[in-house]
Amino acid sequence: MGILTDQGAEALLASQPLTHLRKLDLHHHFLSDAMVERVRAALPGVTVDLDEQEKPDGDWHFIAVSE
Repeated sequence: MGILTDQGAEALLASQPLTHLRKLDLHHHFLSDAMVERVRAALPGVTVDLDEQEKPDGDWHFIAVSE
């Protein structure tokens, strides 16, 4: 529920394999359509929540929840 962008997803996919997970919650994100598909393809058998695809407001990215 933060400001995950394509750059962050790229780092996530380049890190240790995540295929041992059963579920990965990435909802409320700023990923492009192409990166959404790439994340899903990279994690077969993992339920990936990529709901709430947001669009940045210019250069601004807003988190879902803050203090």
